[in-house]
Amino acid sequence: MGSSNPGSSPQVQLLNYHQLESYAVIGVEDYLRLLGEVIEDIPNQMAEIRDSVEQGNAPLVKARAHGLRGLVAYFGCAAMAARLAQLENQEGIAPAQASAIHAELQVIWEQSLAALDSWRQSMTDL
Repeated sequence: MGSSNPGSSPQVQLLNYHQLESYAVIGVEDYLRLLGEVIEDIPNQMAEIRDSVEQGNAPLVKARAHGLRGLVAYFGCAAMAARLAQLENQEGIAPAQASAIHAELQVIWEQSLAALDSWRQSMTDL
């Protein structure tokens, strides 16, 4: 669903369900086991991005956003990957934006985890 307001950005789906279908082939439980191995580190990586923004270290922001984007994209977290791609390509992020960016990433990540949980439940119901 997109917005009808002119100039607003289109909504990005939280998850790439087409990609998640490929994980159904290897088994949802194996997918979740792999995800579980990295889930605990993602908040640390988001904090590192925040710290890099606070320091005004644009190359490090780009590198950390790129690394985390690849990780979450691998697990089908499309909205998180899209926001990280924006950070990776954004020029001139003000250090004062660090907390807001971190909070936004946390919200998207929590929404992604909830969507993954719903997806997992739908797969086990089949």
